[in-house]
Amino acid sequence: SILLNALMKQPIVPGSVLGLCHLLSSNSEPLPGALSQPNYLDTKFTQPPSSSRTTQDETAPPVSLQEAQKLAITGLNLIAMDEGLPEGRQAESQRGFLHLPRCRIRGAVHLLPLVEHHIGAYCQAVRRAETPVNGSCGNHSAAASRTHTNTVSSKEDFRLSLEETTVVSLGILYYLVFYSWDVVHTLLSTEVEKSSAVGDEQVSQMDKNVLCGNKEDTRTQGALPVAPQDAPSNSQAQHPLFKKLLQVLAFSAARGSQTDSILNQSLKVLVKLAENSTMDLLINFQHLLSSQILLPCLCAETPLAAVLLTVRLLSILAQHQVLVAQLCSRSDTCLLLALYMYITSRPDKSASEPLWLQLEQETVRLLARCMQSSSPVVLLPGTTCQCNLEVVKALIIMLHRQWMKMRRCENSLCADQERVIQFLRDAVLLLHSLSQKDKLFHEHCLEVLHQYDQAMPGI
Repeated sequence: SILLNALMKQPIVPGSVLGLCHLLSSNSEPLPGALSQPNYLDTKFTQPPSSSRTTQDETAPPVSLQEAQKLAITGLNLIAMDEGLPEGRQAESQRGFLHLPRCRIRGAVHLLPLVEHHIGAYCQAVRRAETPVNGSCGNHSAAASRTHTNTVSSKEDFRLSLEETTVVSLGILYYLVFYSWDVVHTLLSTEVEKSSAVGDEQVSQMDKNVLCGNKEDTRTQGALPVAPQDAPSNSQAQHPLFKKLLQVLAFSAARGSQTDSILNQSLKVLVKLAENSTMDLLINFQHLLSSQILLPCLCAETPLAAVLLTVRLLSILAQHQVLVAQLCSRSDTCLLLALYMYITSRPDKSASEPLWLQLEQETVRLLARCMQSSSPVVLLPGTTCQCNLEVVKALIIMLHRQWMKMRRCENSLCADQERVIQFLRDAVLLLHSLSQKDKLFHEHCLEVLHQYDQAMPGI
């Protein structure tokens, strides 16, 4: 019932005007005329990393809109009939990193084709925008100029509509991942052939079962097949919707402020997917780290809210021994180095101080997990990555900032006093641990020595 209430919210995403009802009642496929225009999204589009590119067939929706809507309605009926209870010992083995028992809610999987349809349409449209446009020459008549103006206006309206639908689809996917273990397992499992596309006969049979009220049959036979527990790291075996989710993240991160809402929603889904995952399934995020998709999410132009979500995602992935080793690429594309540079420069001038505190807390948590790993990536011996030089500097700068904040409100009540004190405690412990492992600790402190000398005695 909680999942149904969340799905039926109008709007489903703050700042939007649409909800699931819009996706269920829409009776038109993406406009073929608009999709055929190679430049309808943005001529200034910056191409994401080549490793995230896929063929047109992979970005195309797997089923028609009508079939996806029929599946989604069937799924809503199945969710309404689901008792939403964990299933015995299996539920105990399905506890994620938040250690909460999970409900399967099998019917939720049937909403995935509808989400995939709209997200796939967005991916396909953005990829078409990469196609170079042949310039025209010669004189343009007044009629041609008016036609061009109308075309540009039509493209802009279609772009806004498509992005709005994508945000709503990501909002729906967030709630499905939040409440349904079967959705999490389907997205991160490797056997996707059966769970990605459902035949018309199976849909028809499920509709009959739901309409006839055959509760037992729909719960045992109507749900989509569940893949095995093991999830190898082969990116070619990823669920198509998970692939599209990574593509949307790459597109939105590369295009800047125009798609901030899509970027934030994509990261929210990935964070919740990782939180509700298990250690065996978490390895499917390996492609996300190796493809450098997250690097633009930590650049100076990225809003602080998106950077915070990115660091939360990295903090969860750092619990996996294989994934934590990929945080440092030992090159200019090092994620840790990009994070340190963002923290020390604080480029987002519009962000609030509490939000910066959250980022610094999450960063300390990430670094602590990296230090505790059996293959620590922070201060990795034998490497010349710049992140080894910047980690101590960034930590001291964070300590000094928060200590100054406490000094300024020493005689008054500080709004975030308890959180700041907890941050100082965790950061000092981490700095002590770094000083024990870093043979060049004093040299690394030289640039910020005055801040270190001020903050440490004061703390």
